[in-house]
Amino acid sequence: MPQSRRPPPSTASSKGKQSKPDKQKNTSTGQRTGIKRKDKNAAKSTNPLVLSQFKAILSTFQHTFSHLFTPELPALIQAVKQSLYLRDYVAAFDSPEKLQAYVVRWSVARALAYFEMISGAWWSEEVTQMFSRRGHGTLNVTCIGGGAGAEVVGIAAAYSSLNSPVEDKDKGEGEEEDAVLQDTSLGGGLDLTLLDFATWAPITDSLYTTITDSSRQSKVFLDKTKLSAKCHQQDVLTPLSETTISSMASADIVTILFTAGELYSQSPTATTRFFMSLHALTKPGALLVIVDSAGGFEDLDVLKKGNSSVETQQSSSIGGYKLGFLLDKTLTNREQWQTIASQDAKWWRVPQELKDSGAYPLELENMRCLIRVYRRNDE
Repeated sequence: MPQSRRPPPSTASSKGKQSKPDKQKNTSTGQRTGIKRKDKNAAKSTNPLVLSQFKAILSTFQHTFSHLFTPELPALIQAVKQSLYLRDYVAAFDSPEKLQAYVVRWSVARALAYFEMISGAWWSEEVTQMFSRRGHGTLNVTCIGGGAGAEVVGIAAAYSSLNSPVEDKDKGEGEEEDAVLQDTSLGGGLDLTLLDFATWAPITDSLYTTITDSSRQSKVFLDKTKLSAKCHQQDVLTPLSETTISSMASADIVTILFTAGELYSQSPTATTRFFMSLHALTKPGALLVIVDSAGGFEDLDVLKKGNSSVETQQSSSIGGYKLGFLLDKTLTNREQWQTIASQDAKWWRVPQELKDSGAYPLELENMRCLIRVYRRNDE
């Protein structure tokens, strides 16, 4: 089963049910599930610079997959969505077109979220400072389950924004896009290693080409000398390749974004073993960033799957085990990792201004996230 291909809970949580037709207009998560929620951010306006970056991210996906935005796209997305409901991953991703359809439908909002989480210090000030590499060397980031495009675009956009010339941040909107291209010497560069179960290299390669295309005058732009992004096929629940081991050993940051719950659902024992191995695989001081849905796989019935290798606490709701609790006990119980950021449920929302602008033709979904950031302790 592919590790990072789980869509948001609204499309993945109803096994055996027939999926509803995908909407092309944006609606909030609450509206789609029939639950009315008051948007606390409704009265707040989005920083114009952030909104401009969001639009540049959307443009990156649209430009890369422009051939896909045809009248046939809704039917293709619906076919992928129905297969995901049935957990038929072979059918969901049995063609390059379906892989691309998944990306333009579900990876885009996550790329927006990752950009804001990094640049807005959701993952701690320490993570944000590590991305601002003025006068420092290359930042090495390994993304587990990161093949579907969200990581390469969202992380690259954050790096580009945080390393753009300071004096350009006060310029008008019409001047900003050129400003990013004026100086490619700031920072030592970003080296991304993307590990995933499926063959997503053509997706990440295409997005890399768009990001490093200076002729587009985009705020997501990074010169090829400043960005390396390689996608490798790797199931982390099986023996790791030398390439994977090497990337983990050199990583300053390891991310596991919307993948941990999926790993636990596949094999609690193997997943626990993998998380326990991370201390030996990484270097002292490395950061581990885990983001997952605060619903869906948040409650995991681990013991029923025969896992007795990790202390867990029974949930009062379904007799399962909280993902956040499992992560904390597995990683910090032996004092191998220190928690530096922890959120059990934090909303990331698509700005209303972005929805109203019509900048993207497909639905962009809000996300209620579980966030954990750990620092690896010394030997």
